[in-house]
Amino acid sequence: MEPEIFYASTAIPLDADPDYVIPSIVVRPHPASVGQLQALITSMSGLQPLLGADSRTGFSLGEQITLFEPSAGPEVWPRELGPPPEAPAWDPWSQSTYFVYGSEVMRLSGDTVTLVAGNKGGIERVDGAGPEARFTFTHFTRLAPDGAGCLFVACDDRIRRIQLPAAWQASTSGPEGQMAPGGGAGGSSDSGRESGLPAEVAHALVSTLPYTAPAPITGVYCVLKQPGMANEYGSRGCSGQRSWLVFHTHEAVYRLPLSAARAAAGAAAGPPLPDNAAGRGAPGTTAGVGVAPLQPELLAGRTGARGVQDGRGADARFACLAGGDVDATGSIYLCDRLERSLYLRRLSPDGSVCTLIDCELNEHECGWGWPTILPNGYIAAATDEKLHLFDLGLQLPESSAAAAAKAAAAAAAAMKAAAAGLPPPRSLPADLGALLDAQPDGAADLVIHVGERRFAVHRAILSARCDYFKQRLAASGGFADGRAAELELPDADPDAFALLLRWLYTGGADIPLERVHGVAELADRLLLPELCAAAQDVVVASVDATTIVDSLLWAAGCCESRGGSFTQLLARLKGWYVSHHEEVAAEAGDSRKRLAMEAPGLLLELVDAMVRPQQQQQEPDGRDRKRSRRA
Repeated sequence: MEPEIFYASTAIPLDADPDYVIPSIVVRPHPASVGQLQALITSMSGLQPLLGADSRTGFSLGEQITLFEPSAGPEVWPRELGPPPEAPAWDPWSQSTYFVYGSEVMRLSGDTVTLVAGNKGGIERVDGAGPEARFTFTHFTRLAPDGAGCLFVACDDRIRRIQLPAAWQASTSGPEGQMAPGGGAGGSSDSGRESGLPAEVAHALVSTLPYTAPAPITGVYCVLKQPGMANEYGSRGCSGQRSWLVFHTHEAVYRLPLSAARAAAGAAAGPPLPDNAAGRGAPGTTAGVGVAPLQPELLAGRTGARGVQDGRGADARFACLAGGDVDATGSIYLCDRLERSLYLRRLSPDGSVCTLIDCELNEHECGWGWPTILPNGYIAAATDEKLHLFDLGLQLPESSAAAAAKAAAAAAAAMKAAAAGLPPPRSLPADLGALLDAQPDGAADLVIHVGERRFAVHRAILSARCDYFKQRLAASGGFADGRAAELELPDADPDAFALLLRWLYTGGADIPLERVHGVAELADRLLLPELCAAAQDVVVASVDATTIVDSLLWAAGCCESRGGSFTQLLARLKGWYVSHHEEVAAEAGDSRKRLAMEAPGLLLELVDAMVRPQQQQQEPDGRDRKRSRRA
């Protein structure tokens, strides 16, 4: 049973037109204040700042910001009254904000608005470059940046990819005054090199993914791989670190590997074709000639099964999903509605659904829109009358504007110091790392022998950072050598211990593959679960068909001797093997024979796991194929 959620909440009245689509929020680096953030909420006449989104001092709405479009003037945007901005999203690759304006997709950089793709007169779905493309936004969904030069957006039951021009990739100082991902903004590990953008492309290029959903798509998200995030939707890390394109209808949530979505959309890109053209845009057909349709996997819920029920995978039920936002762990917070009841629901990376908040609409309110996680840990969701804010203590992912603003502030401080002839700004991890590198300098009060190497260290740091050393070095810890000037750490790898020390002093360490097993085992032995988990993540992220057997055998051995977290690691590796058994059969060679000889019980578990899905195959919406044929 999920623990009861306690939270603080508040609400801000909105002056909204009852015929207007419900407001939504975007957080971007502040264009005029390096290192600061600006939350913007859509309104009938444009964008208003949401003040207090990056602090704990209360919320209020600021004056509407004035936007411009490029011209000799420049001219105020929009020139004439039109539809309100919709579906805003901030993109770390281009350091810009994007939103839907009627049937157009617009870019906001600073206070300047430019056309990305689409046309005011668009009434059909057409692929193509810039204004040649056409969109039909029957269900507004927030634009989903992939952190590598593309935006994804839903048009009814199809997903469109907008490939941004290569020239838009932000330099070390982005167009909104912040650091670009490549310049250290803390963007996702999907770099701009993965976008495949030719330098000569002058306009955004729109293409349609070769997939038709069973119902209108009401939400699209790019869940980007990054440190600390669950590596795989379905089970933590069972298929190595990967980024996902997640989307949902009103009643079901699906996923696709983001790399597959990029490749399929790229292959489908070609001459612009209208909805009724062969092979492009027509329901049930691919988006391009010779492009195989994508096969998404069901993550949670089931199309045609409406309700509000927590559970995992196809056992969960959704009533009317309206949108969501992704946190630092890869969980998606979704707005759901059943009649006059509103629900905020968390979809975890393993497909588990938990209802966090439920409330009732008043007699005048209608629905609620896309929730947005704010820098202060609140999540905001608007109805047509109020902006509701719930303090859930959430964290933004590293691809968010908050990470870019933090990096920009650090870069600005470094530039200011350099201009003044001063050393770069100090930080605790850097200073403690320098202290470790300076050893032996006479300041250390303890020497630890590991193999043939001697490590000069500081008792206070080791005791504060490691429970094993806290007990061993304490006067009352029960160890005879607790107060000795030199200690032995037998049966340990010196190189692994050096990395462990780096982690203790600085809070981080780059673990090379050749040392990862030693670091994981030593971290477990010295009661450092966070470092052990980090090392295990490296194992899972680096596994492939040629190394999976070695990793399985090592993890199985650790389970027998240590248990604990290695049991979870073994489960993750087993999941990887099952999901990639065809690749393993083709590439693993004689290592599978070794698996049969050294761990026959483990091999039997893997075979059983591979046979089970074949006995009960399911369609993407969760229906049993055998049953559907008989029906």
